[in-house]
Amino acid sequence: MINQALNHWRAGESSLGVWSNLPDIHLAETLARMGFDWICFDLQHGLMDYGDLTRLLPAICGQPLTPLVRVAANQPEQIGKVLDAGAQGVIVPMVNTAEDAQRAVAACRYPPAGTRSCGPLRDAMIEGFQYLATANEQVACIVMIETEEGLANVEAIAATPGVDAIFVGPMDLCYGLGLAPGDFTNDKFKAAIARILAATKAAGIATGMFGYTAQMANDVLNNGFDFASAGTDVSFFRSGAQQALAIASGDDESNSREAVY
Repeated sequence: MINQALNHWRAGESSLGVWSNLPDIHLAETLARMGFDWICFDLQHGLMDYGDLTRLLPAICGQPLTPLVRVAANQPEQIGKVLDAGAQGVIVPMVNTAEDAQRAVAACRYPPAGTRSCGPLRDAMIEGFQYLATANEQVACIVMIETEEGLANVEAIAATPGVDAIFVGPMDLCYGLGLAPGDFTNDKFKAAIARILAATKAAGIATGMFGYTAQMANDVLNNGFDFASAGTDVSFFRSGAQQALAIASGDDESNSREAVY
């Protein structure tokens, strides 16, 4: 197995991804053909479950992008199950301590590096047991910083062996810092981002952010981040529908609006 996105990050190359919230294999297949470096299927806040994932991952198989899954919680059974279904990396929410990070890493790695149980059903179907020779090196363990506690421990989290990247949940981080949701220009938020970037740089790992808009993704990539989502299937649908309505109705003001979620 070769994890294209992970290898880009290790080489110091930035990448754009896309977020999937809807359990539609046709949308997933369309997004997979658009040229993104990775796609993340969201089992935490997306309108999908594990059963949907067993159809979504095969729908994009063979496309040149890395399938990631955000699990609902930092639980080894959840992490192992999505990896066995064919995910090449997991995004783990609400990681607040180095111990939390260690649990996420252990769930991603086969012994002796971790505690992942051996049963890579879909991966073995496609690659055979050659998958086992590369899985520990090529599965991406990505942990989220989105609370005040996580920020306070970010240096230890970033330095945890086996963590490949830190992913910022900007809206939850605002809540965690006592800010209004979306107050990304607040000095307190900016200081938190600077601290996260410094921690990941010191640890030699990648830094990503959930981008609510394409412009937000572009901005963070130009300001030290290694990867970002350019939007979600829902936001793309809304933005396209709004643009079509604005053009058809001659509503120039509406035409300038951009969906943020």
